[in-house]
Parts: sequence; structure tokens; C-alpha cells
Amino acid sequence: MKRLLLAVLFALAIALTFSGVWAQNANQPIFAYRSGDIWKFDPASQTATQLTRWRYNGGPILSPDGSKIVYLSTAPNFVAQFEVGTASQAGGSAPANIWLMDIATESFQLIADQSGASQSGILRSLPNWSPDSRQLVWLQLDPGLQSLDAAQLQLHDLATGLTSTLANNVDLGFQGEDIRMPSLRWGEGGIARLHFDFRSDGANPFLQIHFYDPANGAMTAYDLGLNESRDNTVRDFIWVNHRGRSLMALQIKDNWDLIDPQAGTRSRLSDPPRLQNRGLSGGMQLIPLSVSNGSGGWNIHWRATDGSNTYDTGYQSYRVNRNNRPGLSRDGTRAAWQDSSRVSVWQIGSGAGGRPLADTASRWSFPIPQPFGLVWAPTEWITTGALEGAQAAPALPPAASPCPLAPLLAAGQQAIVSPGISSRVRASASLNADIVGIMDAGDVALIEAGPICADGYQWYFARNELVAGWVAEGGAGDYWMLYHIDCANSPPTRLSATMTATVAGGRSLSVRNGKGNVDTSAIGIASPGDAFSITGRPECDLSGERWYPIQLGHILGWIAAGAGDEYYIERA
Repeated sequence: MKRLLLAVLFALAIALTFSGVWAQNANQPIFAYRSGDIWKFDPASQTATQLTRWRYNGGPILSPDGSKIVYLSTAPNFVAQFEVGTASQAGGSAPANIWLMDIATESFQLIADQSGASQSGILRSLPNWSPDSRQLVWLQLDPGLQSLDAAQLQLHDLATGLTSTLANNVDLGFQGEDIRMPSLRWGEGGIARLHFDFRSDGANPFLQIHFYDPANGAMTAYDLGLNESRDNTVRDFIWVNHRGRSLMALQIKDNWDLIDPQAGTRSRLSDPPRLQNRGLSGGMQLIPLSVSNGSGGWNIHWRATDGSNTYDTGYQSYRVNRNNRPGLSRDGTRAAWQDSSRVSVWQIGSGAGGRPLADTASRWSFPIPQPFGLVWAPTEWITTGALEGAQAAPALPPAASPCPLAPLLAAGQQAIVSPGISSRVRASASLNADIVGIMDAGDVALIEAGPICADGYQWYFARNELVAGWVAEGGAGDYWMLYHIDCANSPPTRLSATMTATVAGGRSLSVRNGKGNVDTSAIGIASPGDAFSITGRPECDLSGERWYPIQLGHILGWIAAGAGDEYYIERA
């Protein structure tokens, strides 16, 4: 079978007389949603291969470099309740996990599960890729522990495998009977989302767009001027490359507005944005034209251009989001889309309407998470049209955070009480709750839930052999509970990420390019009095000593924390 497939591909390359590069890239697989799972479609043989077998997966979402796919997967414990009728889901978001697939190896990795969740389970938005494909971001909320204005913006780093909270207490805005996690868009200009809500009087709805800085989580909000009839609402929003600048494009009826979050301006775009292959010049571009459907709504009629002529693909969709967006082949000569129960492939010159591949038997039903689309090769939105009617976009003053100390801990981790203090353990996440016990300096506990922002503090449910309850992570700019990992030959943890440290005891220490003294090299020296930043969580080396990742001047490396009962480094 493998020989036959190679022969077919070779024959096609000769018959079509395309270049060797085209032949190499022409039949890259299409990854598509099909009946609650991820499937791979081969454009050459028109066959489909099932990659996941869960029936409750959404996706796929392709990384900008084309090497990985991420997708949402409904949590197994919720599915078990749903299938026997003890849980229901008429709409909104179901508790979900996040999975990652490496395309080259077709191997899978669980990125975010339900650890530390209440009985309600953790709801998550679609994960979004950073422009460099190194990080993922999503919104999450546990309704059993948090209110609708206490969601978290989570950031996952693929290199370290660490997930941190980029922004806390994210207000989800107006929700109906079922909570629907908002969509995010991550581009060179930052992380964006739409925010719809009603004013305190219950009338006069408003629509805003929020931009988050991926470096520190700082948020800037712009009022989009929603009118009373709501006929100027935003149907979709995408990051576009406008002549080398990353701007946010808002689709309003058959128009597109551009917001520059850096300059704080809003303009009308003369022509719709176009979808093209990322990093490929001269390939096909797809144009989403908004056409009234006569019933008060708008349909997207997808056109294609080769630079000289414009063609009707025959494909129509309701929006340009991931459920409906076409994919492009790696060489930019063909488009594909999911249309009803099939995947169709279209090429310029073939007329309107795509050639169907294997039937997808697609079914859209809760609690399957979105999207229900396909991906082929990495794409990007570009615009070259003129900007008309530029005006200032009304930026809203930033709201003061009720919990200014950014959380560093997460459920499933160990924590240790900082030196020199004791932490009160309370019956609930409140300063008014009863005290049920005390954790003394050096006590280690397992974090089972949290964080919850209340009374100006980040709270965690922590448990050890003596006491269990809610403890505050810190206050007044200082952390009381630190991330802890047991290392057999090192003293207890007393430093944490974001802290500044120095060498203890008047010695000099080597800064190495990895943890431990085996198979690593010295890349610098930390002398007495030198201050350096702790940049991440500690790890144990093979000898059982704890090492910290640090930055000393321009040097990024690792330094030993101590051995036995002796500390080599201390807080500056």
C-alpha cells in the first residue's frame, strides 16, 4: 500500500509538470474535525485516517509554524455524567482539557487537565498560539469556586512545560443560562477578546475589546460604541498584517474597521482582509465578502485571487472564524473547507464548488467543544487597503486589580511556608472565615484548589498531615507560600520565581548552562554581593540538590541552592 501511494504521488508530479518544490508540498495532509475527533485527510488518495478516538474532541488549531495541533477535549468525568443523564449541557462550555499533537510523530500530550477542579469542573476557552508557536494561552474558570468576574488568563510555555496565570479576575461579561468562554485572538499586537455586558442599571448594553500584554498581563480596553439597536455589533475579529503592522480587524456588517492598540486609533478599511499562506509570496489569496442574506444577516462568500483575476470558489459560510475558515495547501495553489458533511478541495480554474474528499459525517452537538473546522498549512490575514476616517478609539481607564500580587502557584503543586512566618488556615477563602489551624515556617502542603481572589489576597486550598483549609499566598508585595519540590540533598525551599537573590556566606558560585555539575558547563560566576533574578521554578539534579534558573546580568543559567543544611544563596 505504501509503495502504491508513492507511485501515485510520483505519477501526479510528472503528469501535472509542476516543479519539485510543488510536488513535495502539494499533498500535505489536511487535519479536520469529524464526529468529535481529529482526522487526517490525504488529498492524493482522498482517504481519511482517524487520529483520536474520544468522540468529544473539538479542533484542530494549527500552530503558526505548522508543526503542532492543539485542541479542546471534553473532560471524561463530565462525559460519564452526561452519558448517563446526571449532567446536561444545552449550550455554553463544558469542562474541558487541552491536548497537543505533534504532526511529525502524531504523538499526543496532555497540556491542561481537571486537577484541582470542583465538582463543576474547569471550563476553558479555545487555546491560542503565540505568533512564534512557543506558547499557548486560554481563559479558564471553575464555576464551583469562582464568580464570573474571576476567570484566569493562563499562559503555557511549551519549552518548560509550565503553566502560569497571566491575568487574574478576568470578567467574562454577560452570560445566559450556560457559561460560554470567550474566544481569544493572539497576534503580534497582543492577546485580544471581545467583552459584552450591561451597565449597572441593567440597560444600555456595551461592547468593548480588551488587549492583554503577553509579557505581563496588563490590559487595555477600548469602547466599541455599541448602539441601542446593536446593528453595529462586531461579528468577528482577527489580527491582520497591515503593511507590516499588526492591527485588529473588526467585522461590522459588510465593513471592516481596524484598531491600532498601540496608537489607540480606529479606522475604516477600504477593502476586506485577505487570507494567504504564512511566509509564501505569490500564492492564492482568499477574500471573505460579506453579502446580505435578506433576513437581516450576512453570509461570507469566499472569493479567490491569483493576483490577476478573482474567482468564485462557491463556498459560503456564516463567519470567518475557525469553524468556517478555509485552509490553504502549503504551495498556495488550492483551498479546502468543511462543508456540511464533507471536506472539499478547490483549485483556481476548476469552477465554483470544491472536489469532495472522504465524507466527514460531521455532527455538531454538545458537549463537543468547538471549533469544528480544518487546517492545512499556516495562514495569515493581510490588508493593503487604504485606511479611511481615522479617529481616536476611546480607551477606558485601567481597573485596579483587587489582588495585586500575581499568583505563582497552581493546583497539584507542593508549597512551603516562607521562612520567618506562620500562615493561618481558614475554613473558606475569606479574612472573615474561621481559623481552622496554622502552618508554620517550613511546613509543606499540597495545593488542591485555587487561586481565588478575595479580600485582596490570592487563596489556595492546601492540605498536609495536620491541617487542611484555605491559605493566602501572600500580601504587601511578598509571597508567604512558595513553590516547593523535595530534593533529597538540599535544605527546604526559601526562594521562588520573581525574587531577587544573592550569594550567601561570602563565596563565589558557578552559573551553569543546566542544572547540576554533570554534563553541564560553567558560563559565569556569581560573586558575593551580586544580585540575580530567579526566573522560574527550581529543579533537582541527579545528586538530589536543588537548582534555580536565574538571570545574572546578560547571563541566563542555573545556580545551586545549597547542600545538606547549608544554603548557598539567599534572598537579596
